[in-house]
Amino acid sequence: MKRAMATAVAGLLLCGCAGAADAGGSAHTPRRTTSAAPSPAAPAVRPSLILNGETDARPGELVHLMLYGVGRAQGGDAVVARSPALAGPVRLSWEDDHFWALAALKMTNRPGRYPLTVEVRGRAVAKDAVQVVRSQRPSFTIPEARDVLRPGQPVWLGFDDLYPGERGTDFTVRSAALSAPVRLVHDDATDFYNPRAFSARPALRQGLADGTYTVGLYGPDGRRIATRHVKVRAARPGDRDYLGKASGPDLFDPGQSYWGDAPPFRPAAGGRVSVMWHDDYPDPGEETRLTAVSPAFTGPLRLRHDDSKGADGDSPRFSGTATIRPDLKPGRYPVTVVAHHGRVKRTGYVTVTGRRASAGTVRGR
Repeated sequence: MKRAMATAVAGLLLCGCAGAADAGGSAHTPRRTTSAAPSPAAPAVRPSLILNGETDARPGELVHLMLYGVGRAQGGDAVVARSPALAGPVRLSWEDDHFWALAALKMTNRPGRYPLTVEVRGRAVAKDAVQVVRSQRPSFTIPEARDVLRPGQPVWLGFDDLYPGERGTDFTVRSAALSAPVRLVHDDATDFYNPRAFSARPALRQGLADGTYTVGLYGPDGRRIATRHVKVRAARPGDRDYLGKASGPDLFDPGQSYWGDAPPFRPAAGGRVSVMWHDDYPDPGEETRLTAVSPAFTGPLRLRHDDSKGADGDSPRFSGTATIRPDLKPGRYPVTVVAHHGRVKRTGYVTVTGRRASAGTVRGR
């Protein structure tokens, strides 16, 4: 969750591990801010206030406050943030090693800079400010619509209605390009600061005919709020993704990291083997539907997009781990991946032994 990530960054700031961080901060980057001048009764450790989401903040957005340097017993339930940008005092709660709160900015805020003070038992211990910008009118967006889409391609649908007077949470997208109506939902992981952002990522229908399709957004009352248009066209000869640039399937030890030049890996019956597939230009509509099949496997193997650290700098790649049938006789068995709507078919081979698996990789052809 982004609040946890912000807390981790805050810890780096406090320990001095992030000295190169932007001193000005940003809506998504925590920054350490000035504490109030200590009094004779101030604690030995000077309180430090870190805000996240305080710059370029829209009315109604959330600001994440973290106060360090005040102990749990010292602050108790008397740590409070005050600002004319907030509807009222906001109490901070204890978590791990600091006090924190999510504070909502008033919808009626005008653009400007608003002071913010954190008090402990009525005494100011830290001060900062929140920079508020103008409200933005509701918007319905489909980022992928800038390009020509492929049948089956996932698309991101987003509705932002953080605007005075907007209500309701039941928003639905309908289109002949979709297999069914799609409900937009709020996701704290992607829209941490905006409580009125709603989204979904459906796939366009398989086998969709070439053409331009209307995508409509409907509100809780069934009224159409907005429309957008997407252009869909299947890949044709000459398009990069018509055949792609595929390699594999490569077979390797699931207990080892993938590397293409390892010696052959030979699993035992009942053991496991991992499959890797590369494609410089994967079909956008097949990225979630690639499978590897083999008479040696207990069933079809779904290959999922690999976005791990190990994939950095590599061609787009897809992987999965299959279980070898326990009743299988030793021998050499084909492993086949079909891609680009049947236009590309490649087969590798796995050698199954009656002995314990040996390490390495088997390259596909």
